[in-house]
Amino acid sequence: ICAYCNKTNTFNTAMKISTLLISVCVWALPHATLAFAPTSRRNTHTSQPLALSLCALGDFDTANNLITNSAALSSSIDLSSAGILTTENIKQAFSVATFFPQIWWLFLIVLPKSGITKKLMGGYEILTITSLVHFFIVAASIAQPDGTAPMAEFADVFDPAGDPQKAMVGMMQYPNFVSEEWSHVLTWDLFVGRWIWLDGLKRGIFTSHSVLLCNLIGPPGLLLHWATCLVTGKGLPGNEAEAIDELDE
Repeated sequence: ICAYCNKTNTFNTAMKISTLLISVCVWALPHATLAFAPTSRRNTHTSQPLALSLCALGDFDTANNLITNSAALSSSIDLSSAGILTTENIKQAFSVATFFPQIWWLFLIVLPKSGITKKLMGGYEILTITSLVHFFIVAASIAQPDGTAPMAEFADVFDPAGDPQKAMVGMMQYPNFVSEEWSHVLTWDLFVGRWIWLDGLKRGIFTSHSVLLCNLIGPPGLLLHWATCLVTGKGLPGNEAEAIDELDE
């Protein structure tokens, strides 16, 4: 983009790029909304923002063809994604989300000081993979005609005047929602377990028991780590934001 801007008028190029990005966002919103609508309402009114962006970039012929063949284009997109964003693949992703992280938990628990553990878990590659699995489940669920729970029901979970717990129980009848929530929880558990392990390495604190509990039931593992810090005289971690401010000064 920078090289292109240097060869052309910077302002015009920036406007075109901004129009393209905004149009893509506007295009994504109705697609996500239509995921909760009947199939008969899909494949309509979603090509105009893309056509607008093409016009902004000067490609009027393509924009005209896009508007003319929008229904055919949407159908081809549905067909191309049908073999990937399926309920069966969501089930497979659920299994990956369940069992894939367990390999890395073993390294954190059994070999916390090993060089291979530091190499594998010191970066964010594993967490990126688990996040992508979760993202796939979300995307595939949105693509299903009836695979995602109605948004009205999900809103009831956050209605303080209603019965949020009952609403959440009701949401569990939707397999895709269960898959999303499960992979969501497992990814964040691994994120926190990794943080506990790193804090232990930095400050010389035993963490295997805390990391194991974090894997089993989540937040209590973090509480156990706090307790271990206090019992061993290491104290709780300091305010990291203040430490950053001190470095800036």
